[in-house]
Amino acid sequence: MSSQIIRAQKKQPPEPPCLISLLPDEIVVDIVARVPRCYYPTLSQVSRRFRSLVASPELYARRSFFGCTEQCLYVAISKDQTSDIHWFTLCRKPNGQQFSGTASDHRLVHIPSLPPMPIQGSYVGIGSNIFVMGGFCNWKITSSVSLIDCRTHTAQTLPDMPKAVAISVTELIDRKIYVIGGSDTLSPLKSPSRSMMVYDTDTEMWELRTRPDWEAGKRWFSSVVIGGKIYMRTYYNSFVYDPNEDSCDRDEVLHSKEWSSSCVIDDVLYYYDVRGNCLRAYDPKQRSWGVVKGFEGLLPEACKWSKTVSCTGGKLVLFLQKTEETEIWCAEIAVERREGGEIWGKVEWCSVVLGGNFHIMDCVAVEL
Repeated sequence: MSSQIIRAQKKQPPEPPCLISLLPDEIVVDIVARVPRCYYPTLSQVSRRFRSLVASPELYARRSFFGCTEQCLYVAISKDQTSDIHWFTLCRKPNGQQFSGTASDHRLVHIPSLPPMPIQGSYVGIGSNIFVMGGFCNWKITSSVSLIDCRTHTAQTLPDMPKAVAISVTELIDRKIYVIGGSDTLSPLKSPSRSMMVYDTDTEMWELRTRPDWEAGKRWFSSVVIGGKIYMRTYYNSFVYDPNEDSCDRDEVLHSKEWSSSCVIDDVLYYYDVRGNCLRAYDPKQRSWGVVKGFEGLLPEACKWSKTVSCTGGKLVLFLQKTEETEIWCAEIAVERREGGEIWGKVEWCSVVLGGNFHIMDCVAVEL
């Protein structure tokens, strides 16, 4: 009897191959290009073919052609603010799916294929790439530059900057990267640099400039770009730098708040005031500050730091860490200006995205 069962099992036909594996490569690329990118890690485990496909330039070219590109957030995280940077990405459910409001819906996921990188460097996203420039490496200030390809999660070394600096403010205008100030010694508060380095991403050339008119001994804390101008803050003043005019003017109204870790949506600056437990907004056209209304009591209170980054569709992502806790919270907030000029916000979701005693050094948005 048992031998008959064995013979019957042997005669069973093999399982038919997956239908998608029988399709031509160009059709498979067009199908996968329409799939939300959050499913790509799962697809990469199906076969070597899919693992290669989800990292191919052809796939991302088709995603761009079909208008399926998504904004993805990459987060530079340090264990204790003195160790090297490790990169994480924020995984979110695709649009249209329901959320349960738990930490499993949204989470920061470590990218193990990327090597540790210098802390207190400068990070700028261009397209699907992230430039990592300068910082502290092995207790030395470095002039190194790395380029992260967020499609393949690989990094390559680029030619060094003209000068080694750390703790700079860095912004992108017209495909030119401006690395401003920072420290060129291991005592960043004692001898901040007056230099400004400009990298043309088209010609791949660096230009080193000096700004003797900038305040001596003042370190830049934060910066954003609004209307082609760089808004920067030191401890004592806030400035607006116009690259076209090569001019730098004070903005006393902007400096009336201790803004930092800010982002910009529709030419309005936003930052989360951890002391006031509120989201503040600065309109440079009206030269006035305001408080975003509509979500009081919906975010964690008594936080020790915050980071904001702008997203598409009039939204921002806010990272927070409570004073007495180690978990990192994250919230996505949609903002809109209503009649009368008031800005209102709506919390789309808010949850813990990472456990452990980590610190977010910077957030970068890329298009994939």
